[in-house]
Amino acid sequence: MGLRRRSHGSPASVCEPLDAVRIADAMARTPVRIVGQVVRIRSRPARGLPSLAVTISDESGSVVAVWTGRRAIGGVTLGRRLVVEGVGRPVGRQLELTNPAYTLLP
Repeated sequence: MGLRRRSHGSPASVCEPLDAVRIADAMARTPVRIVGQVVRIRSRPARGLPSLAVTISDESGSVVAVWTGRRAIGGVTLGRRLVVEGVGRPVGRQLELTNPAYTLLP
């Protein structure tokens, strides 16, 4: 994964993947890499199994990443920036990625 340094933002610029897409541009049923900030964390059981739903937002919209079999993921906290990679599916009016790969950003 190639990285680029953002030219705007905080004095300590954050590196982001070169092929990341804005959430508004992410297509369902297509592999995507999204960079965003965690704005909501919920534990929701699915078919009797624990499930962690994390809403990730950027300036263009939001997406929900769901990890099945998890109640928490170390380092994934409100306000944390992360990269998620996976194939999204439409759930209502929002895109949802199930068990995406993730990378914590500083």
